[in-house]
Amino acid sequence: MENRHVVIIPIEIDEEKESVYLHAWRDAADVMAAQPGFIRTYMFRTIVPGSKFSLVNVAEWESTAHWEEAMNVCPVMGQQIAVAHASNYEAIWTVLVPADASVSFGRTPVTDGDTCEVDGHLVLSRR
Repeated sequence: MENRHVVIIPIEIDEEKESVYLHAWRDAADVMAAQPGFIRTYMFRTIVPGSKFSLVNVAEWESTAHWEEAMNVCPVMGQQIAVAHASNYEAIWTVLVPADASVSFGRTPVTDGDTCEVDGHLVLSRR
C-alpha cells in the first residue's frame, strides 16, 4: 500500500479574522504547492453554526520527509491569527461509490462489496 503523508488541521478562528486568515492561507498554499512532494491541499469551512473548528485544512504529501522539509518555508507558521491543531495521518482505507454498475478497476468488473487496490489503497465498492 502506498504510504502518503496526510496532514489534517482543524482551525479555531474568530469569525472576523477568517477572511484575513484565508487570504494568508491561499498565499501559503501557493508556496507549498511549489515544494517537492506536494500533492494537494483542501480548505473546508463548517456548515454547522457554533462549531469549535470553523475551518479544516487537509494536505497530502508524497512522504513525511517532504512535508517536514516544506514546513521550513511555510509562510503561515507562527502566525497569530488562528489556533491550528495539526495532526499527521496515513490513509489506511478508501471507499468509492461507483456511478453505475459498469465501473471497473483495471480489467475486473466491480460489484457492490468488492474490494481491490487503487493507487496503493484498498478500496471497498459501495452503492
